[in-house]
Amino acid sequence: MDMIKEFLPTLIAVLVFVVIWFVIRRILSTISDKINNSEVYKEDTLRVLEEIRDELKQLNQKDPSK
Repeated sequence: MDMIKEFLPTLIAVLVFVVIWFVIRRILSTISDKINNSEVYKEDTLRVLEEIRDELKQLNQKDPSK
């Protein structure tokens, strides 16, 4: 029983450290996912805008008034 009382503060400190570590990892993972999702969204938006530009160019070439 005395041995458990001696190691109790160390065990609690390690447990708190582990909990803090997992919370920080979770937060950083969430931030990383948001950054990656914004990059994917940016690429998709750029691709759509390029398609629209190409279609407008084709329509301009077919327009007889020009």
